[in-house]
Amino acid sequence: MNIVPLKQVGRWAAIALIGLTVLSCKKDNPKPEPEPEPTDRTEGQLIKDDIYKYYKLYSVWADGSIPDYLKNPAQYTDQYGSASNVLDALKRLTPVHVAAGYAGVFDRFSFMEGINGYNIAEQASTKMDNNEGYGISVQWFSLDAATARPYISFVEGGSPAQLAGFKRADIITSVNNDKENYSIEVSCPDGGRACEVKDPAAYSRLRNRINSALDAAALTLQVKRADNKLFEKAMSYNNSYVINPIYKDTIYLNSNNNVGYLALSSFEEIGSNNQNQKNIDAAFAQYEAKQIKSLIVDLRYNGGGYVDAAIYVADKIGGAKTKGKLMLTYEMNKYMQSDAAKNLRDQLNMHDTYFDGLSTLNLNKVYFLVSEETASAAEMLINVLTPHLPVEIIATESRTYGKPVGFFEQKVRDKVSYWPASFILKNSRGNLGEKYNKGTESGLRDYWDGLVPDKSGVGDDVSADAGDPKEKMLATALADAAPTSKSRAAIRSISARTIQTVNQGKMHTRPERGMIKTRSK
Repeated sequence: MNIVPLKQVGRWAAIALIGLTVLSCKKDNPKPEPEPEPTDRTEGQLIKDDIYKYYKLYSVWADGSIPDYLKNPAQYTDQYGSASNVLDALKRLTPVHVAAGYAGVFDRFSFMEGINGYNIAEQASTKMDNNEGYGISVQWFSLDAATARPYISFVEGGSPAQLAGFKRADIITSVNNDKENYSIEVSCPDGGRACEVKDPAAYSRLRNRINSALDAAALTLQVKRADNKLFEKAMSYNNSYVINPIYKDTIYLNSNNNVGYLALSSFEEIGSNNQNQKNIDAAFAQYEAKQIKSLIVDLRYNGGGYVDAAIYVADKIGGAKTKGKLMLTYEMNKYMQSDAAKNLRDQLNMHDTYFDGLSTLNLNKVYFLVSEETASAAEMLINVLTPHLPVEIIATESRTYGKPVGFFEQKVRDKVSYWPASFILKNSRGNLGEKYNKGTESGLRDYWDGLVPDKSGVGDDVSADAGDPKEKMLATALADAAPTSKSRAAIRSISARTIQTVNQGKMHTRPERGMIKTRSK
């Protein structure tokens, strides 16, 4: 990245240093805000000023891209009508990136949301640790290239749906005891492209019905399972639920070649021996006890989360082979690297990180199952292990999401939760070795276009439950990790099937979570 020295920030920078209030997560108590300048500016104007100020101080692209108005932010912010407009304008000043996956400015990530009843035009929540709703994602899917049905593609751990007993591969047959026929006729072209529905109006109506039901406070859902038996359960929710990011972990036993499987939906907070840490520790204790030789990590629905949680999992996977080796470094702007920001870096623990050897595993290979929903901290996990272990990426499509940049929260006048993109995580090679798309824009050489898979276009077979060896992505990994006659037969059987998605078939997909740094407690 091109670096241009930051000019003297003067009084505004001094105020910023006094009032830095990076919070560990949304439940932390807010720190005092910077004392306002003795002016007659309104609260809205001061919020706009702070949006500019913290972007200039924290943004990865601050040097060379963002003009310096720290002594008088009003010169810049008064030309915009809202804080959201200020942020949008700042993001448009970042370098332009052009690629097949995404074309536009690099900063499509910084965001903010109103808090404590304060409304702003932009609302985007990180939804960390807790979530709302039933925890169900749906994918319209065809097995015969003639008829598509709504399959439950994902059930989040700890959600009402998970507690009620619903699972991936369930086919929705009734919503709130209705008599709808949820099968739709489709036309599926060759070449793996998505199927087209023959009656778009009926398809739209059925989609809207399921979407509305999943948003309601009470829901009775009936599904058909692989054995053709019906399962029905009533659910409700009043408050958010605590996320259990491990939605499946198991071991496939083979003679002297046991293979572990770990499906992670996100990276929730790990620390102080909390429940997430206990769950991760328990899973890896089983892997160690069975002396697994390979590990399959399913990240296809993982949109990221806490950096420190991903570091913990990486250390568990790396085990004996990585102990003492460099895991990651942080790339930041000139201000964030300066002595003036040392306390902030210490609060966020933004320093070079080394593997501690948190397990006794000695893996021969790690397989990552990914999709275009795999983002941020999930990509980071693959990034930091690539230099140290044999890694194979198996993708549903052609790449992951592409987001090597991370955030920490800045409260603005107790009205706005602000998340400017503030750092890029690098592995021990300073990039991603062979597993990233090389780019030259502004000297950036990271996976902005997503990680490059070793096997692409495998597809996401939602007709099989998580952890089912007959599920295509998992079967692909198992055939390489434990090439037995059974695993080879599973691949042959799956390859003979027609498995196709439907245009606009994904519903209630999980949001991209980010790559979040938190203040050390």
